Amino acid sequence: MSNPKNMTPKEIRILLLKADITQAELARELKAQQQLIYHVIEGNIVSHRVREHIANRLHIDIKRIWPDPYLYFGGPRKAGRPVCESRSRAA
Repeated sequence: MSNPKNMTPKEIRILLLKADITQAELARELKAQQQLIYHVIEGNIVSHRVREHIANRLHIDIKRIWPDPYLYFGGPRKAGRPVCESRSRAA
């Protein structure tokens, strides 16, 4: 049995279109920039808050849309970037 894959941006947009939900509407509800919604859907940015809102609006479990971080890595990624080992040694 193979692990479920994250939905593609196209699949997420199709679900939003079928639900008559726009990215601009999501941005207004979250008081965020529309570009943030776009980048989260594209997978360029990880935002648990935005992902959770999209899943709630679509009435779909977040683990069906983005199973990787929620099923296999114990939850959403923590904020901030990991420290590069070579940089931490140099400091």
